[in-house]
This record gives sequence, C-alpha cells and structure tokens, in this order.
Amino acid sequence: MSYTIFEEGHISSPLGYRATGISAGLKDGAKLRDLALIYSQEPCTTAALFTTSLLKAAPVFFNQAILARSQDSTRAVLINSGQANAGTGQAGLMDAIECAKIAAEELEVPRDSILLLSSGLIGVPLPMERMRDGIRRAVSELDSGGGHRAAAAILTNDTRVKERVYQFNLREGRQITLAGMAKGSRMVHPKLATLLCVITTDLAMDARLLNQSLHQSSARSFTRLSLDLDTSPNDTVLLLANGAADALPITEATSWEFGAWQEALNALLTDLTQQIVRDAATGGKIIQVTVRGAPSEESAQHVAQKIAHSTAVRQACARGQPDWGTLLVPIGCCGEEVRVELLDLFVGHLLLMSKGVPVKFDRQMALQLFSSPEIDFTVDLQLGPGAATIWTCTWNGEML
Repeated sequence: MSYTIFEEGHISSPLGYRATGISAGLKDGAKLRDLALIYSQEPCTTAALFTTSLLKAAPVFFNQAILARSQDSTRAVLINSGQANAGTGQAGLMDAIECAKIAAEELEVPRDSILLLSSGLIGVPLPMERMRDGIRRAVSELDSGGGHRAAAAILTNDTRVKERVYQFNLREGRQITLAGMAKGSRMVHPKLATLLCVITTDLAMDARLLNQSLHQSSARSFTRLSLDLDTSPNDTVLLLANGAADALPITEATSWEFGAWQEALNALLTDLTQQIVRDAATGGKIIQVTVRGAPSEESAQHVAQKIAHSTAVRQACARGQPDWGTLLVPIGCCGEEVRVELLDLFVGHLLLMSKGVPVKFDRQMALQLFSSPEIDFTVDLQLGPGAATIWTCTWNGEML
C-alpha cells in the first residue's frame, strides 16, 4: 500500500481547492445544508461517468455538452439537493444553464467552466429564486476548509456523510492528495435515489489517461454496488485534477507514478462504495458476494450480480436463516459456465459445499453468520482466474 489516509481531510484538502455547503432553503428544514460549491483556483482536467438511463436529468445533459467541448477547463462544481431537476423538460435545462451562468459570473470564470449536479425529488423544478440567492452566498463563503460542509450539503435520504482523503508521494518527492465525497442510499420511493460523487486531486494528468483511470476504478467499485434495480437519471461521477501540486504530469499508463495513483484511486472509490452500502443498510444487513474461479472477470461479476439480486438469498439474510441452498438457485440460472462437480460455497470462513456436495458444518456457526449484520458469501467455480465482488444489502424489517 503506497498511500495513507488523511483522517481530517475533505474535498477541498488537495492544493488549490475551496469549498462550502450552505442552507439555501431547498429542502424541508430551513437549517439543512442543501447547496454545495467546489472551486479550483486553476483550471481542472476532468473525467466523468454518467447515468446509463435514457431519461437523463438536465444537469447530466448540461455536463455532457460542456465536457464534449473541453475536458481541460473546469473551475467549479455546483451541487444542489432537494430537487433532482429531472423530468423537468426544456425549462429544467434552462434553469441549469442559468445556475451555471450565475456561478460563473460570481466566480469571475468562463461560463463553460462550471459543472452541475442535482439530487432529490424527480419532476420538481428548481426553486430558482432561492437558487440565485444561494449561489451568490455560496461563492462568498468559499474557503479551503469548507469541504465537510459541502459533503453534508449534497445528502438527501442519506443518514451520514461519505468522504475520504488519501495521500501518496511521487518519485520526485511531491505529495499528492486525492479526495472524494459521495451521496447515495436506498430508495425511499422508486427513482428517488442518486449516486453522486466528486473527486478532487492536485495531480496533473491528461484527459485521456484520467478518463481511463476513472473507468478502471469505477468498474471495480461503483459498478459493483447493487442496492436495488433502479437507475437514477442523475447518477454522475466527476474527477477533477488541477495540477496544483506542481509535480510532473502523468502521461503513461505503464509508469510507476500511474500505478501509485491508480492504487490510491481504486482504494478511494472502493471506500466510498462501502460507505454507501453501509448507509443503505442502516438497520439492515450488508451482503458481500465474491465469486472466484470464473472463466473471466466479467463472468464472475455476472454470477455475483445474480446472487446479489436473488430474492431468496436476500430473504434468508434478512431473516437470519442459514438457508444456504438458496445460493444455488441464481448460480444455476445465471447463464454462465458452471460445473456443479467443481462448486465450492462459503459463508464467511465456513465451508458449506465442496466439489458440488454438501459438507458437515457447525449449524450454530452458520446461524450466527447468517444473523450477523455483515454477511460474506464466497462462490468458487474453479474454472479459471476470474474474480469479482458485489456489494448489496437488506433493509430494516425487510422480509421480501
């Protein structure tokens, strides 16, 4: 491990960033923070991931248009919670454009250097009068220590802030800081959950390599988070790199420097993913499904997703019943290569099936493992090198 955790860090801990989170009256409860702003003193190279939903929110359309023109000029990210600005038509897009215009004017930066995120109720327009006043106040309250306030302001039905900061050194001795904050939790009503994440770093990297790096890390973290089967129209991950650490830019994926960076980014996104699933499981149980020995990583991920989505498996976990045979149902219909005579199953460290045959095990231990707040399943197909882990959860009182 080449990185260390900066315990007191936040989204504006990397050099050259400032942030804040204020109450603009966008959510119920006048004192709740609901408008966040992250600002870089230097233009940022930006990598992004967006929802796969065909019903994209206005901020997603806006950001995609901005980044299609330039990925090297981002100066700020404005995030509101309370209203998703999704399902709001052309009027919602015009509201998004106005928000970016106001932020750019107040920050005295180009209009196409502002990116937008929104989270909250779908089909509800932004309260623009409050947004206008809130943006101006947020700009006036920016400071280098405001990251914790920003992380609190992006929450909706979340129960806790999700943030983490890592630091690592490059060969020439320059310290690099990598910070992330996220929001995401279980759905209260269909289509009301949103995964939003902003990552900042003072590293310098070209846009092509930065996008490659973000896709690689997300493929092993956020895309393996399965709380329910709905996809938000707002889901967005932004990675901003402003080069303020004054280190040489990373330009080669084969370099030692890129390897150190990638290790830290992988750890950060996995950390945030696990924070999200722990928040979603408040009062319920966290379920981790690991499939190994598959012909490929993609095959392993598919089998793990089938298990994570299984009603029978989730029901057994929710009730604390050691009904391990329910694992066989999704494995058997996953559509991937499976040879039952090779199959091993574990709950935690406890072996349940070996080479496709049930084994004797401590029933009391199995009951204890199924009743614990965090349940780990491991499936070994013994067919190849592929492995993948999926995180999901049950919720308080969920009997499915």
